[in-house]
Amino acid sequence: MKKLLIMIGMLLPFWAAFSQTGFISMKPESFEFKPGTVEFLTFKDRPSMKLAANSGQVAIKGLNFKDGTIEFDVESILPGFAQSVYFHKRDEKEQEIVYLRLGKIGDIFANEAVQYCPYFDGVNMWDMYPNYQAPALIEKDDWNHIKLVIHGKRMQVFVNDDTRPVLDIPKLEGNYSEGGVSFEGASYISNISIRPNDTGYLTPEEAPDLTDHQSNYLREWAITEPSLLEPGREVTRDQQPDGELFKESITAERDGLINLTRKFGMNQERKVVWLKAVIESATAQANFLDLGFSDEVWVFLNGQMVWVDKNLFQQDMSKYPKGRISIANTRIPLNLKQGKNELTLAVANDFYGWGIIAHLGNTDGILAMEKFTPPPVVPIEDINQYLGVYSSQTAPVKLTFTSENGRLIGKAGDQPSLTFSYRGNHVFEHVKENLKLTFNPSQNSLVLFSGGQEYKFTKE
Repeated sequence: MKKLLIMIGMLLPFWAAFSQTGFISMKPESFEFKPGTVEFLTFKDRPSMKLAANSGQVAIKGLNFKDGTIEFDVESILPGFAQSVYFHKRDEKEQEIVYLRLGKIGDIFANEAVQYCPYFDGVNMWDMYPNYQAPALIEKDDWNHIKLVIHGKRMQVFVNDDTRPVLDIPKLEGNYSEGGVSFEGASYISNISIRPNDTGYLTPEEAPDLTDHQSNYLREWAITEPSLLEPGREVTRDQQPDGELFKESITAERDGLINLTRKFGMNQERKVVWLKAVIESATAQANFLDLGFSDEVWVFLNGQMVWVDKNLFQQDMSKYPKGRISIANTRIPLNLKQGKNELTLAVANDFYGWGIIAHLGNTDGILAMEKFTPPPVVPIEDINQYLGVYSSQTAPVKLTFTSENGRLIGKAGDQPSLTFSYRGNHVFEHVKENLKLTFNPSQNSLVLFSGGQEYKFTKE
């Protein structure tokens, strides 16, 4: 009997929380919160709880929510930035959120009035999902009725109207499909109802991605590990990584999004990552790339820098739409050569979401768009047969070749030395400078391919 009483005592807070067929009792034992930040009272003739501006998240105690309906009334205490409800909360780093931007109260044309987004590694991904926001008529100094219906990969959000959702999310983007529910933002909250498995007519399967049928998106990229990029420093052509460093790959999510935050997590400091893809064209052609990016990008085509751009939120260099990622961010001219073209992007970030969306303007005459494949490492049979000084009757410069740690080092006159990669069959390349060397050791000669021209050299 004593054990039974103890067990009943332990369960009482949870029974209190879920009394009245899904309604949460407005009592302290129903919630987890920081002491002194939440007050339980009667407000406008309703049992309510009052959240202070510094309350942080106020969680429903003992709840693990997956599918169903989350419904509540809220009156915000102004001024304030947002009124938030979190769900599928694993911890502060992994959760999903729907929030009202209180600065848009009364503005029926504000596309960002209500927002859904996931958190990855503590990063609120609002700037990566501009399609997951919408107008909503938010009432001032009055109750606002909020309802979330969640089923599998789908969610609908209703604000002050139970007949038409203000947001119809085609796919929930969070890493977890169940977890806690909590509230945040200075406000009065009442009539909280949690109804597991009450999903109405909402189907659990994600809705089709309408970009799937479009061949213009570059969806596969080779990628390097991120590295620090000091504040104020720009990326240069000479910093392009060797092909061997593109060891990993990344694939686009919905809408062609290359989600770097999901892959690498939060950037506490400014970091840069390199991505490389190959576009093969049947002919030389003038094309363009519509590029969404966050936050800074440097674009190289066949080793040459062709574009630099910034998308910095709340600064004069923020791009439409208001610093969020979109293929409307920028349009880049691309003069493709016949054959394979290497497209290399350096992308830097130190603010919220990190990613790109790349959409080729015209696919006429395009034979392939694929991730870059690092060339195989080929051992050099006998590096000594290539060493020495070479001169040419058509080029006014001497080439000197030495070896260092088993690799071929080339120097043209008094120019800086370059390290060449071996491709087999006496062929060496330097991708950044678009140089190719084909040696003929039996004749003590080589052919240099540079800038579309070829020059023959003979060993002295």
